[in-house]
Amino acid sequence: MSAITPLDSSTVSDLRTAVAGDVITPDDESYHTARALWNGRIDRFPAAIVQVTSTDDVAEAIRFAREQELQIAVRGGGHHVTGSAIVDDGLVVDLSNLTTVDLDAEARTVRVGAGCRVSDILSVTQEHGLAIACGSAAHNGVAGSTLGGAIGWVRRKHGLGVDGLHSVELVTVDGDVLTASETENPELFWGLRGGGANFGVVTSYEFDCFELGPEVAVAQVAYPAPDAETTSDIFRRYREFVADAPDEVTSMALRTFVPPFPFVPQEFHGAPIVMFFGVYAGDVAEGETALAPLREMGEPAMDLSAPMPFLAVHEIANEMFPSGNRYSWHSLYASELSDDLIGRIAAAGESAPGHEVAVTAWHLGGAVSDVAADETAYAWRDAEFLVSIDTTWRDPAADEAHLVWSESTWRDLRESAATLEGFYPGFPGFVSGEERSQMAYGDNLARLAELKTEYDPENLLRSNLNVTPAR
Repeated sequence: MSAITPLDSSTVSDLRTAVAGDVITPDDESYHTARALWNGRIDRFPAAIVQVTSTDDVAEAIRFAREQELQIAVRGGGHHVTGSAIVDDGLVVDLSNLTTVDLDAEARTVRVGAGCRVSDILSVTQEHGLAIACGSAAHNGVAGSTLGGAIGWVRRKHGLGVDGLHSVELVTVDGDVLTASETENPELFWGLRGGGANFGVVTSYEFDCFELGPEVAVAQVAYPAPDAETTSDIFRRYREFVADAPDEVTSMALRTFVPPFPFVPQEFHGAPIVMFFGVYAGDVAEGETALAPLREMGEPAMDLSAPMPFLAVHEIANEMFPSGNRYSWHSLYASELSDDLIGRIAAAGESAPGHEVAVTAWHLGGAVSDVAADETAYAWRDAEFLVSIDTTWRDPAADEAHLVWSESTWRDLRESAATLEGFYPGFPGFVSGEERSQMAYGDNLARLAELKTEYDPENLLRSNLNVTPAR
């Protein structure tokens, strides 16, 4: 355990009096549970964690952190892959108790608390055949995912999570409570749609809903990939498929290994595969026809394709990426799946340090690209693909091997002429400082820096993919 500068007991007592939620310090029995994240590789020791219950609690927690000169981290309800939700020796504003879901089915809007996960929202909206654009996993937190863009399972038909965002409630670093929307504080609203947690602590989100489900057509099929040549051939076939795919089809291709699911015979665990996931945002029968080519690219090693509830699509990731595993996820955007890029993906699969890693091509385009690059802070609208390095393992002794592979793969992919100079904020790259921000926010960085100057000139909210104030 790292050295923690203890807070004065009377000071902590004042904070406990000021907020309705729990205040947890290193002396409390629940401390280690409260500081634990989904990513088991993150091991940090905050001076205090405030499990807020309201916007007033958030304002009081921020005030306290400023008075005590503590760095602030903000925790939502989800992954926190990079560990930005926890800060050594600082104060964590924990929003995970803010889980209210208020659906207006007639107006097709839903307001959700910042501690909600995707499953919290869809379990309510799907009862009415409604959905929102959101992250791709049931245990994604709506807060961090949305503020970074939210690349989900209907992105090509309905866009990103930021595109369906109608308004937010936010507490500024000065303790003011604001609404941001197209008509109220519109510049702030622009920055929140892709600019991350740089401008305040968002306590609730209002989304527009659309009709979908409860069942959708789904493709889940895997092909043996015993060598790089076979992998490359399957990815080239996938490239042909997505070239003509309608916007209703959202899909991805993974060079990975057979996961250790209980329903898969143990002798097949760890076998190299190329796996396709696809979802059709529309009529189920039409979707099965549209997705059929993904099932016809050879003799599959596994085919679990079938209509399923839209919520269940998101729950697949809960099985593949359980809480407590060790994660290092990174990404790059690409203009195309060129032969060179495909070859690099195949080579990365050959050199993988374990059987729970993947290199994934997420097909974008469609409604994602229909929005101008400067219409929201999410800048990479023209990218046709997101390529992610999804590095997962369980044994701390394997940290170095997996981290070295993850970084070397990211840097090798970056050498391809098909990759763009950007990455998805949720899966950042192995760079730091100004280059890191530039790659995350692209041409929108200067405008974000001006906004940062207005709302957080002292850069108090810097435990994130940070935007430095312009002055």
